[in-house]
Amino acid sequence: MIGIYNYTILFTLFGTISGVIGIKEAALGNIECALFCLLLCGFFDMFDGMIARTKKNRSEFELQYGIQIDSLSDVICFGALPTTIALQVTNPLGIFCGLSILYLVATISRLAYFNVEEAIRRTKETGSRKTYTGLPVTNAALIFPCLYLLSFWLKESFPLIFLIGTLITAILHVSKLQIPHLKIKGLIICLIAGLLIISCYFILQMNIRFEQISSFLFYF
Repeated sequence: MIGIYNYTILFTLFGTISGVIGIKEAALGNIECALFCLLLCGFFDMFDGMIARTKKNRSEFELQYGIQIDSLSDVICFGALPTTIALQVTNPLGIFCGLSILYLVATISRLAYFNVEEAIRRTKETGSRKTYTGLPVTNAALIFPCLYLLSFWLKESFPLIFLIGTLITAILHVSKLQIPHLKIKGLIICLIAGLLIISCYFILQMNIRFEQISSFLFYF
């Protein structure tokens, strides 16, 4: 059986599974569940590289295999999943919701560019890179849940705002911005941000439920 199956790609596979489940839930209209899966994808992506680097004396084949499978997983987790979410959320806009597909185009373009750029860089220098060209696609794990939080305040205009946010993110993916490579502190900040997003969602949901119960009691 071809392929490499050990603990170095375990989190990558977990992320892929989360991405596929998220796509299914988004297609069924369960946006909150899909966004939670997207957050999980981001969590697994944060640590898959660290776990892979704990294996000493990896062969060049193992290294390249890990890079490729991680990139293919990113297409599902941070390309197809956010695009499916965006298509569902912006569906009230009619034909204009199709613009969300541009996000997937930008994502695969960004990933392909990064793979080529990284392969060329490795022939000239060693060690980890200090900056990325364009916004890494993994940032979708925080951006899209943050965008969705706006739905608690915006009603009719929310699909349009979500579409604009999606397109801006797509542009940032293929821009020439130089983004610093996150170190341990940066990853911890991202993890805390993810937990804060989940906390905000539950607090807002509880507030809505409380208002509904209060209105019901006041009616009687």
